[in-house]
Amino acid sequence: MDKKVILLLVICIAAVFLAGCTSQTPPSVVPVTTTLPPVTVTTVPVDAQTCTIAADCVPAQCCHSASCVNLAAKPACDDALCTMSCEGPLDCGAGSCGCTNGRCSVVQVQPTTPSIVSKTSVTLTASPQRYSPIMSSTPGVGITVDANGFVAARSQFAWNATYGNFYSWGPVNYTVTEVGNPYTNHGEKLYWTFTEKPASTLEPVIITVTATDSASGRMLGSSNVVLVWDGNNAVMLKDLR
Repeated sequence: MDKKVILLLVICIAAVFLAGCTSQTPPSVVPVTTTLPPVTVTTVPVDAQTCTIAADCVPAQCCHSASCVNLAAKPACDDALCTMSCEGPLDCGAGSCGCTNGRCSVVQVQPTTPSIVSKTSVTLTASPQRYSPIMSSTPGVGITVDANGFVAARSQFAWNATYGNFYSWGPVNYTVTEVGNPYTNHGEKLYWTFTEKPASTLEPVIITVTATDSASGRMLGSSNVVLVWDGNNAVMLKDLR
């Protein structure tokens, strides 16, 4: 074959081959979509009663609350209108919110033991200096109470004697009335006497008068009168000074 013809054929074949490569369309790229699972948000409830100290706890309701919660669960009480009555265990100082074993709870106020107030006292004045039941001038040893720093009419006076009885004798009808032993009044004057000699005259007779506040039960004062025996049928006031 002629060399020219062979060269021409080679050129044609190469041209056809090159034309096919340059006209080939590249494959399309398909985007890949990844679908993520939905995110679930879990709300952890706040324990409304957990606490560390008492200051963590507040009333659970705005008015007349009967329970306590922590500060995180504190109710909004800005516009609350409450009555002035004492209805709940926290009202009027009956209790407070405290932290007991890590839980907010109502702590009741414990009653206090009555104690003597230093600014109040009771003074007793007794007469006569010597007394015997055979005396006609008096029904007994008269004891007058002086209330210092408080109002006797608003107080209770408890009278106690280790022996004998108390009697009242007033200017209304001047009738001597036995009131017993012990006895309670508002500090009015009483008389102490006895009807028979005691088993032993070695022990003195101790008369005690104690005043307490009628509303609160608080002790306001206490005082004693001591009578020593003079024989078997008379007593004498003992000077305690």
